[in-house]
Amino acid sequence: MAKKIIGAALFIFVIFLFCYFRLKPIYFQTVGYTYDQGRDFLKAAEIIRDRNITFIGPTTGIQGLFHGAWYYYLLVIPFLLFGGAPIGYYYFNFIVHLTSLLVFMFFLKKWFGSAISLLIGSIIAASPYFIFTSIFVGNNIFVLPLLVFFIICNYYIFIANRDLKKFIWFLAGLSVSFIFEFEVAFGLFLIPSYFLILLLKKQTRRILFRRKRFVFFLSGFIIPFIPRLLFEIKNGFFQIKTIFSYFLQPKISSPKSLIDVLVSRSNLFWRYFKGLFANDLTFYSFLLGLIISGLVVLYKRKKNNYKSINFFSSLILLLFIFSLFYKDNFWANYYEGIQYLFLVLAANIFFLALNKKRGLLVLLIMVLFINLATSMNSVIKDFNKKPEQKLLNNQIAIVTYISNKVQLPKESEYCVKVYTPPVIPFTYRYLFLYKNISKKISYPKEEWVNRKCWYIIETDDNKERRAEWIDKNIPRVADMVEKKLFNDVEILLYELN
Repeated sequence: MAKKIIGAALFIFVIFLFCYFRLKPIYFQTVGYTYDQGRDFLKAAEIIRDRNITFIGPTTGIQGLFHGAWYYYLLVIPFLLFGGAPIGYYYFNFIVHLTSLLVFMFFLKKWFGSAISLLIGSIIAASPYFIFTSIFVGNNIFVLPLLVFFIICNYYIFIANRDLKKFIWFLAGLSVSFIFEFEVAFGLFLIPSYFLILLLKKQTRRILFRRKRFVFFLSGFIIPFIPRLLFEIKNGFFQIKTIFSYFLQPKISSPKSLIDVLVSRSNLFWRYFKGLFANDLTFYSFLLGLIISGLVVLYKRKKNNYKSINFFSSLILLLFIFSLFYKDNFWANYYEGIQYLFLVLAANIFFLALNKKRGLLVLLIMVLFINLATSMNSVIKDFNKKPEQKLLNNQIAIVTYISNKVQLPKESEYCVKVYTPPVIPFTYRYLFLYKNISKKISYPKEEWVNRKCWYIIETDDNKERRAEWIDKNIPRVADMVEKKLFNDVEILLYELN
């Protein structure tokens, strides 16, 4: 009874840490809001308001290749739930990641026990990486819950001592292709790695091609590609041509030698792992426990217990090897969420080690309490910090200021010109659209109205580009009649004399 009470209390504390580190910045709207978010939110609004269903998603790093449209379909949900409020997308993202944590912890508890579930859960709750991905909205961010889905499906596939239901194979195929649709780069490396493992493993190869399981797997694999296939049919399969062209005649902006690539990828994978931890104390204590557990497992190895470890370690290794063939800049988000693979592999190792040496449980509990104690210390230090006006809340304040001004006296039409470093001001376009949706304030024009126009001018490291835009967009015959600063963003009202 005492163990259950302590376990429940620790579980509640882990959930509290998860919520605190994420809900505070969301509540005060100190979350990242950039060109990409503005563009994506506008697309969600377009799907609902204009009934314009798209079959393709955001751009990738390869010109002519796009992520899947499912991300836009997903954004429709928070648009409807929160009436288009910008912060609603961030609350929705938080809910998705909280659900992922609960599902992942339940899965870990079922297969590896409460101690390991609480340890991994506490790492996720306080991890700077997982905090960031829970409060930033982007197509690649939703790969994380899909990886939890992928991990659970394949754990059942690789540990099962009996034939699995066909539906599990269907879900496994679904998870792989959805990962591709939300982050094309990850999918391009994951699909061959995963298929190679399935075909090389005698157990999975035998089961997959029996009793129509392959048909179910292939069905699940194809379904997420349907919008993309419709887009390709309509547009002459130009994305497929782009992929073939890219691999046959790659255009490398920063070519590197194999040694440079090997060093770069090794450093990147190390950062993936180390970036999981909130501080060095938690990192080194976790690493020590993992090394000791790994040695115990290797020393007392029994082949039958290694099916899932072999799968996840092989998958990580193949992802690493295939990434070496990409000799251009390999950005960290290409493998967004790979940290979940590291964590489930660690959980496997801890579990097998505990079966050999129950005394290791004390070490794991020590690591757990170190992480919880340092995390609570971070909460105490952060609790009384006054949130700054920056990022989304600053941009909302700017749009609210102009909206209030044009209402007094109320103007049916008004002009707003925006300069942001990417030049295309999707960020402010969506915020003004939301004002139109929620407050019925007319959407601004880009042409001068009644000889007046508002200017929102952000800072830019490229000062020449900014100066050139100002010179082209503010007439020399116009007089500045009002100026206000929101942090480093200038709000200017000009009137033609």
